[in-house]
Amino acid sequence: MAQITSSNQPIEVDVAGGVSYKTLVCVSSGTVDGTVEVSEEQTDCGTLTSVGSVSYTITAEALCETAPTVSQVSYASLLTAFNNKSTVSVRVQNPVVAGSSLGAAYYHQFSAKVTALSLNKSSSAAYISFSVTFKSDSVIDITP
Repeated sequence: MAQITSSNQPIEVDVAGGVSYKTLVCVSSGTVDGTVEVSEEQTDCGTLTSVGSVSYTITAEALCETAPTVSQVSYASLLTAFNNKSTVSVRVQNPVVAGSSLGAAYYHQFSAKVTALSLNKSSSAAYISFSVTFKSDSVIDITP
């Protein structure tokens, strides 16, 4: 079995809201975490369980060039979205798997806020090292 690398599942961001996605490049680590609020109430009929809305968080450690190409996310655009509390669009596509069945392709795609952004010390003047967290604020779209 071939190992899945992050380049097969790029994190893509559109700071304009979903029409022009750019790739978060040189990701050294990244996670896509989904959660749902659960409430339970004990009654004489048993435990009543209800679930709330699904929420996703994407965290990543990445590098970008100080002069990124038009297809790459810039640190400056993320910093602007963070400072302005802007909504951005984020997506992560399932890797293409040879011989996969119909319906196997999906996205984790949602609108989000940049809820954390850290500028890290970089050893190169050509690259910016940073950490970023995106938190969903809308319905998750899983269709390709």
